[in-house]
Amino acid sequence: MKSISEQDIITLVDLWGFLGAATLQPTNHGVSNSTYFVDAQAGQFILKLYGDSTATEQIQYEHSILAYLQVCDLSFAVPAPVPINSGETLLSIDKNDTVLRVALFPRLPGQSANRENLNHARAAGQALGEMHCALARFDPKGKLAQLPAWGDLYHIHPLVKDPLEVPQLLGLNSNQQARLIKTLTEVLIAKPQLYATLPVQTTHADFLCPNILLKDNQVVGVLDFEFATRDLRLMDYICGLDHFSIYPRKEAPRWEWVEAFSAGYAKYISLTQQETEAIAMAWRLQRASCIVYWTGWFYEGKVTHQSVVDAVVETILLEEWLEDNATKIVNYLK
Repeated sequence: MKSISEQDIITLVDLWGFLGAATLQPTNHGVSNSTYFVDAQAGQFILKLYGDSTATEQIQYEHSILAYLQVCDLSFAVPAPVPINSGETLLSIDKNDTVLRVALFPRLPGQSANRENLNHARAAGQALGEMHCALARFDPKGKLAQLPAWGDLYHIHPLVKDPLEVPQLLGLNSNQQARLIKTLTEVLIAKPQLYATLPVQTTHADFLCPNILLKDNQVVGVLDFEFATRDLRLMDYICGLDHFSIYPRKEAPRWEWVEAFSAGYAKYISLTQQETEAIAMAWRLQRASCIVYWTGWFYEGKVTHQSVVDAVVETILLEEWLEDNATKIVNYLK
C-alpha cells in the first residue's frame, strides 16, 4: 500500500459524518492491511485500509460473513462494518492516483488472548467450536468464497507457483531441503482424499491470539475475517491448536495446551472419525501451507527470510512429535 498522510486518513474518517470530531492512532497490527484506532464523539472505532493484495471481492465476502454472524446469537461479538448514510460498508476513494478501499468497524472491548494462559487456550477453543457451528450454515455450497483453501498449495500465494520449489527458493541446507520436500510431496498426495472425505465449510482461517479478545478468561470478541474461506473444518481447528500449543517457537507442542484448546473445542464440535484419523496429516498440511504462504510473503518483503526458515525447523520438529503423539489428541476431543 502506498504511503498516505495523516490528513488523508482524517479525510477518510470524515466520510462517516455521524462520528464528530475524531483522533487517530495507528494500531501497528496487521501485515496485509493498515488499521487505525479512531476515538470519536460517537464512540471508539477501527478504520481499516485494505492493501493492494486484497481483492475487493474478498473484502465483500468478509463483510457478508460479519453481517451474517450478527444474527447468529453468538456468546461473543464480531465487528460488523459500519455503513455510511448510503448504506455502503466498503468505500473506494481515489486519492493521489491511488484507489483506497476503506471500512470502519466498532472497536470491541477486551484484551488479546495470551498464549501463556491455559484458560485462554480453553476459551479460544470453545469460541472456535461455537463459531464453526454458526459458519457451517453460511454459504453451505461454497458459491461465495473467493480465496483458495489453505490446502491448495499451488494457489495459496501468487508468487509461489510450485510448492516443491520452496526448499530451493529458501536456500535451505541439504537436510532441511530433503525433509521439507518429503513433507510437501506427501501432503500433496494426501490432500485430494482429505478434501473429498472430510467436512468442508466456511472457516475463519486466521484464528490467532491478536484476533481473539477476552475478559475474565471468556472470549468476548473475534476479529479479522479477511482470510476467511471455504476449507476443511479440521484445518481451522489445527491452525488454532498449532498457535496455542507450540510456544515458545521451535519447541514441541505442550500437552496441557493441546488438551485445553481441544477440550474447549469439543464443547461444540464432535469431529468425525475420519477427521480424528486425519489429524496428523492435516496438521502437516497446515504447516506446509504456512511455509508456502510465508515464502510468498518473504518475496513480497512482508516477513524475513529467517522467520520462514525457523518455521521449517519447527515443522521438522513437529513431524517427529506427530509420529508418536497424534493419536493421543483424540482423547481430548471426546
